[in-house]
Amino acid sequence: MFKIQHLQWMGIAAAAIGCLLLGGTAVLTNFNDYQRHSHGAYELERFSALLEAVNAISSERGPANSAMGATDEDAAARRAELAAKRAETDAAVSRMEAVFEGTLIDDECGPALARLHADLANGRQKVDFAANTSFAERDPREIARGILAMFTAADAATTLRDLVSGHLMVETPSLAGELMLANSASTLRDQEGRLGSFVVMALVAPPERDPMYLQRMQATEGIIRSLWSTSVSQADKLLPDPEIADLVKAVQHDFFDGALLLALDAAENHTAYNSLSPAALTADYVPGMRSSELLRTAVVSHSVAAMHRNAENSLKALVSAALLTGAILAVLVIVAVVFRRTLFSPLMRLHDDVLALAGGDHGRPELPQGMAREVGNIFSGLDVLRQNLTEKRVLEEEQRRLNRRLRRLAETDTLTGLLNRRALLSRVGAMFRRADRIGESLAVVLFDIDHFKVVNDTHGHAVGDEVLSGVARLMDGALRTGDTLARIGGEEFVLILRRADDITAYNFLERLRILLCETAVQSKLDLKVTASFGVAMRPAGSAQDWDDIFSLADQRLYMAKGAGRNCIVTEGFSPQTRQRA
Repeated sequence: MFKIQHLQWMGIAAAAIGCLLLGGTAVLTNFNDYQRHSHGAYELERFSALLEAVNAISSERGPANSAMGATDEDAAARRAELAAKRAETDAAVSRMEAVFEGTLIDDECGPALARLHADLANGRQKVDFAANTSFAERDPREIARGILAMFTAADAATTLRDLVSGHLMVETPSLAGELMLANSASTLRDQEGRLGSFVVMALVAPPERDPMYLQRMQATEGIIRSLWSTSVSQADKLLPDPEIADLVKAVQHDFFDGALLLALDAAENHTAYNSLSPAALTADYVPGMRSSELLRTAVVSHSVAAMHRNAENSLKALVSAALLTGAILAVLVIVAVVFRRTLFSPLMRLHDDVLALAGGDHGRPELPQGMAREVGNIFSGLDVLRQNLTEKRVLEEEQRRLNRRLRRLAETDTLTGLLNRRALLSRVGAMFRRADRIGESLAVVLFDIDHFKVVNDTHGHAVGDEVLSGVARLMDGALRTGDTLARIGGEEFVLILRRADDITAYNFLERLRILLCETAVQSKLDLKVTASFGVAMRPAGSAQDWDDIFSLADQRLYMAKGAGRNCIVTEGFSPQTRQRA
């Protein structure tokens, strides 16, 4: 009899231990969730300080442009505005450094922060040189140097931002979607400012330099529209909130339907004597970017708020799980004293179910027959926990799928499915380093579709889009393993060939050229197109960086167009042809 009672008590003890395991698992899981969401909110708040500093450096260009373009009568006021803006920028950078104190000292972030300070000081020096020169003696080239130097400072800030966000994504993967969206919103605001700066360059430069600045402005406009269409305009999908949705509409209205059109009109229609002043343009253009700044801020603030709500919910779930576990244990004590024999078997079954759930089995087992009402309540509580854990697993999987989709959208050209410019630029460094390490030469090829404007004008943009997609599919299907194809804008594509010397690259491209000539890339109208190719070789160990290689391939592409199109140019250098960064 003692042995039976001993076994019964052992059974009851086992059931109690099982409940503790289940409750402890739920409590631990919710505690980990609470810590993860709290830490995520903390990191996003820190990252917000970094974004404020990046935005401050970018927005300093507006007052700088006004100061460099001001007349002698207006110079003092514009320099005072610039000084006030610089004070705001310095305060934002100081806040960022204080927030990240002791954490920006690794091999990447430390040098990036030092480069930011150096580039910002250099940019301000060049701006001051132009702004402090009398209006009659001011050289437009000095203004351009000041603007470009401030671009470099903004690029350094963006590099630091990307490095920090990359570290945060590794440390807290659940923040990947929010960080990518915040980065896109920040980049959008920066590119809007750059476009305005290019217009300022056109206003102060001699008329013969206008085409160069218009070309850069158009490239920047392409980046802005790409960021908007592939990422930022979808902010209200990731963060479903009325304020975010209203700000998305405001950016469309204020910038795309307002400031952007103003800038394009100012760049294309100003007089030969540049009668429109940079200060007047800046005064009208800068307010149109305010919605973009507010959207970037709102993305971070709403993400932080969401993290805090998740942390609060996890804390509530933790308390609920602890209380439920305590209730179950209290029921077990009553059962052990009063209904020991009648409830022994069901409780042992409960023990087994609890262990199964703690081990990850969320299936609902068949309930035992004839159990007491109290035990039924325990099984009901177990079902609630099982359902909560199941729903939590489904939500986490949905979040992982959303993060993967955002990363794919950020790297893919939506029309052709190829890599976009940003994804290509993020990979070329690694490609070059790998090629140098294994002693492999690369061929960088820039090609675009000949007379593509005629296709659009004749058949419409919908057919033009089908032609672009058809060319992308045809070219991508003909590539070798390891080769890379990307669309960088309009009808322009970049192809990077591995294991290619001059002859191998030319022969391979010649086959692609002939294949394109002979194949209909739009089946309904049986349209065939040709392409011009510019090729730049990069031997292993070359000191040339991406900008050098791309510029050379770009010049040879224009040489190919000048030679009649539908051909490949692998040699030659002409300073009269265009050169893009």
